[in-house]
Amino acid sequence: MTGEQTLLARAALGLAAGGVTVWLGGSRRLRSLSRRQFDRTLYAAFAASRLGLFGLIFVVFGVVPRGDVPAYYFDQGLRVLVGQVPYRDFVSSYAPLHSYVDAGLIVMWHTPLAIMLFSVLAELLLLPLWMRLGREFLAEQELRLASLLYLASPVSLQFVTIDGQDNAVIAVLIAAAMLLVWRSRAVAAGAVFGAAVAAVKFLPLLYAPAIFVAVPRRWRVVLGAVLVCGAVYGGFAMLHLPVLQPLFAEGDLRSAGDLPYLVEALLGVTLPARLTDACLLLVLVGVFVRVGRAANRASLEVRMRALTWGMAAVTLAFLAVSKKSWPPYLMLALFPVCLAAAGGGGSERRRGFRVVLFVLFEFVAVTEHSYWASVFLQAGSARLHGSLVAGRPDAWTLLGVEVLLVSGYAWFFREAMRGIFRGSDVDAPSGTGYS
Repeated sequence: MTGEQTLLARAALGLAAGGVTVWLGGSRRLRSLSRRQFDRTLYAAFAASRLGLFGLIFVVFGVVPRGDVPAYYFDQGLRVLVGQVPYRDFVSSYAPLHSYVDAGLIVMWHTPLAIMLFSVLAELLLLPLWMRLGREFLAEQELRLASLLYLASPVSLQFVTIDGQDNAVIAVLIAAAMLLVWRSRAVAAGAVFGAAVAAVKFLPLLYAPAIFVAVPRRWRVVLGAVLVCGAVYGGFAMLHLPVLQPLFAEGDLRSAGDLPYLVEALLGVTLPARLTDACLLLVLVGVFVRVGRAANRASLEVRMRALTWGMAAVTLAFLAVSKKSWPPYLMLALFPVCLAAAGGGGSERRRGFRVVLFVLFEFVAVTEHSYWASVFLQAGSARLHGSLVAGRPDAWTLLGVEVLLVSGYAWFFREAMRGIFRGSDVDAPSGTGYS
């Protein structure tokens, strides 16, 4: 498909999924089902929507995959199969084991669809994990609404089911690690978290400080993570391979869809990389401190709730302030972000307003990158500034999209930061009235 066709397809998906989201969010019948009925309906609809859409697009219509999977994942997997080694024989922006996992999937099915299907199948575990975990420390009403928002999420449908992004794998591993923390298996929790860092990419390390300050027996979690990461990264380092290559390869990249790009486009300046990195670090430290304060000497329920909302805040802060970020990174903690839209209590009207706002936010999130790529060919902020000065309507449209996206990040970041300290105000899960 051309860039314009991709943009139209994403816009159509966003509108359709948004309409379903509003309907699901307002369905009192779904929220009144018994726990067993709700879970069965949710999981069946989740599997049918993801596998059905995947099969319709790539099997029935025969659409050729595009994006990172064929361009990077599949290519690097093929290189491993012929004996090449990441970081030595080719540049890789991913974790040491990433190409080997891709190679194993290609052996089973020699097509980029194998890698994409793996991400889809992995994501099918996400809602069951969060429902099992969330019922221990979240109110049933907000948990159900968040799961329904996730079910119809165009972000999930586009970036995982259609694009095959592996950020969903990270999300599953982090949710599994949190469940292990809840079950007092701290070393195993750290090992699972370490697997995300060793097999996918560095990005899970964003959440490491929040996990450290929130969970009990934190040093055991650290031990589990160090054992896995030490074995993998240490093994590659012993081969004299530059294991930090992903950081150097990505460190100086810039993208649209964030506050630095927006400021640069408006002012016609280029912000120093160290300045933007320092601003991001400052915001993230603020989130970590808030999570730590909420978790200090608190019950495990309050700790886990603070960590959940903290994950949403970390994700949204990174997306908004980092000089290189894009909406697919929402998948790293999409369920906690859905909680930022579903939680907070209030009247039915207020919950409905947050749902509609979340729908608009997700619509912008799935279309922004395509508009930037198809109309402006991923132009830098300097070019956008020149087009704004020249009065080009498409430039002002892109600016409006950028403002909406960054504003959405900021809005739900505020909701997430509020939620970190809301643990003691929530009814116990056993007292929700559902069975």
